[in-house]
Amino acid sequence: MLDGIDPWGLESLNNIAAMFLGTAVVLLGIGITIGLIRWVTGRASGSPHSARQGLLMVGAGLLGAVVVGSIGGAVHFGSTLGTSALMPEAARPGTVVIERKAPKTTCSSHAVRNFDDELEKLSHAERVAVVESVSQGGLKVGAGEQVMTLKWYPTGSNCSAEYTTAAPGTEVELRVYDTVAVGGSDEVVRTHTVG
Repeated sequence: MLDGIDPWGLESLNNIAAMFLGTAVVLLGIGITIGLIRWVTGRASGSPHSARQGLLMVGAGLLGAVVVGSIGGAVHFGSTLGTSALMPEAARPGTVVIERKAPKTTCSSHAVRNFDDELEKLSHAERVAVVESVSQGGLKVGAGEQVMTLKWYPTGSNCSAEYTTAAPGTEVELRVYDTVAVGGSDEVVRTHTVG
């Protein structure tokens, strides 16, 4: 039932349980030993009351040992029983299927605009217009951000960066340089899936 699940703190909980069981076994051993000694001394001295109490201690110790010894089996039985037999049909683990339409593109590689490396440098407003056109308004450029690169999968057979319509279901990636970031300027990557 818990295959592949390793919650935080489980190891320390197992250590505490092991110490509890170890302590219980030691105390049971001590109790049975004391009961045996009391039974033997009661029999040797002719005191039936002491012998009977010693025998009761031994019996209680053996009963406690049976209970402590069966804890592991009871926990295992209870943990395997809960997934199918005790759960109502609606609460049983099921299969989740997420259906998503495949992207409609024939391009196998991204179209990339690296605005800083282009021969004809675009103004900031022109770069923002290209970003909004390609992402269909899904990506915004904030104040103090400089557009560096833009990646997308174009539709149709023209896979060059000149074709600024991203294929539906594909991801557009925008890389900006935030010049007003707290703690100094920083490079930021944003993505948007075109619908």
